[in-house]
Amino acid sequence: MIRPALAFLLAAGMGGALPGLGRDRDGARICASLEEAVPTPGGAVLLVFFSTGCAICFDELLEARYAVEQNGWPVAVVGVHLGPYEELRAFLEKYRWDKPVVFDRRKLLFRKFKVAVVPDLLLLIGDEVVHRSDPTSDHRVRRDELRLCLERIFGPGSDRPQLR
Repeated sequence: MIRPALAFLLAAGMGGALPGLGRDRDGARICASLEEAVPTPGGAVLLVFFSTGCAICFDELLEARYAVEQNGWPVAVVGVHLGPYEELRAFLEKYRWDKPVVFDRRKLLFRKFKVAVVPDLLLLIGDEVVHRSDPTSDHRVRRDELRLCLERIFGPGSDRPQLR
């Protein structure tokens, strides 16, 4: 049962992240691992490696979420961030990000997937990387290539339920 004072703070949207809840007031989950971000393995996961100091990264992250949601593709969009924790929280609040973000402070995912430059996008199905963007190409090219890949795998926009 939630105590009245805590319920008031939650209803008022005060306090940012509360210890132990793993969500900020806008609903984003800052996770310590990919397994925490996507607890059900085997599905499609779009990892978007980004930095809060990179304007192109914002576009990649927000456009990836928008494309998946608009087309109803069964893909979990997960951000992967390396920079300072407080910058990440401020970013998530400012852009009202409501998807999980892995705070990869030990570079486990960056090393596992050999990410050297951000933004970088990887589409996983289960443990297999089925698409990887070229971080040196134009962001519009990366966006279009990702859309084509998702359409090949899941078909054009559909009425499938959206994953969050």
